[in-house]
This record gives sequence, C-alpha cells and structure tokens, in this order.
Amino acid sequence: MSKTKELMYKIILAGDGAVGKTSLIERFVSGKFEKDYKMTLGTNIFSKVVNVDSVPVKFVIWDLAGQPHFKHVRSGFYLGAAGALLVYDVTRRSTLESLNNWRSEMLSNTGNVSALVVVGNKCDLDDMREVRVKEGQDYAQNLGAPFFETSAKDGDNVESAFVALARGIIKGKHP
Repeated sequence: MSKTKELMYKIILAGDGAVGKTSLIERFVSGKFEKDYKMTLGTNIFSKVVNVDSVPVKFVIWDLAGQPHFKHVRSGFYLGAAGALLVYDVTRRSTLESLNNWRSEMLSNTGNVSALVVVGNKCDLDDMREVRVKEGQDYAQNLGAPFFETSAKDGDNVESAFVALARGIIKGKHP
C-alpha cells in the first residue's frame, strides 16, 4: 500500500495591520485565540498539515506585517508563495478598500500565485460592521476567488477558508 505524498505550499496572509491575520493563523494552527493585540514585526512563520480530499497538505504560513513602514521588508517574503488569503476587517471599510493595493504588491513580488481567498474577518463584531457581506462577496467574485467571513475569536469559517485556499492551489486556479 503506497502512502499519499504530502503536498507542501508556502502561503501568505496579506492585509492592513490589525485586521486579524495573526489571530486567524493562530486559530487555524492551534485552535486558540489571543485577545491581546501583538503587532507582527516583519513576518512570522507557522505550519500546519490539513487533509484536503484525502490528500495531506502542509501549509508553511507566512504572516506579513501590515503596517506601511514594513513595506520595504515585505517584498522578499512574498517569493515562492503558492497562494494567499487577502484579509480585511469587516469593522473598517478602509481595510477592504486597500485589498487592491495588497494584491498588486503581492503580484508584483511573486509574479503570480495559484489561488486567492478573500476573507472578511471579525464577523463576530456585527454591531460595529462597516462592510456588508455582499460587498466582500462582490470583491471576491470580481477576482474569481472564494469568499469567507470569519471570526478568529469564535473560529467561524477559519478552517474552511484555509481548506478552500488549498483546493484552489491544488487545482491551479489563477486569480
């Protein structure tokens, strides 16, 4: 009996500072949520294996600092990325509006990625919402990308977003 070969992909999470990229990764990797905000300095690297349609997929996850003053160090961290989660905060409209800049920065530094997933994070803060679900769906649809609203705090749709990214990479979908 032959063992299924584990696939390994470098992925990145891109988006403005404080949209919850690190919290999404920590929820995905460890199942935990830290309520205290810690700014990412440069990049953090995580890994996790998920089974996607009976195929083990190892993600090497690069968490990029979203603050503008880290832009000059981010370019090298994009290299070799197979896919990306473009993350915005549903309570801050400006973070959705800046996703085009993030996508451009990523594509200019990678050439291309196999798959994108658009993620509207912090859906547990519905009373503070500035971005309607439909706006996020429309943005993702324009890119031909899957869309998820997530809550790193509650765990809602976090695993689903990463699994959708793995499926997109495996299928070789281009944004």
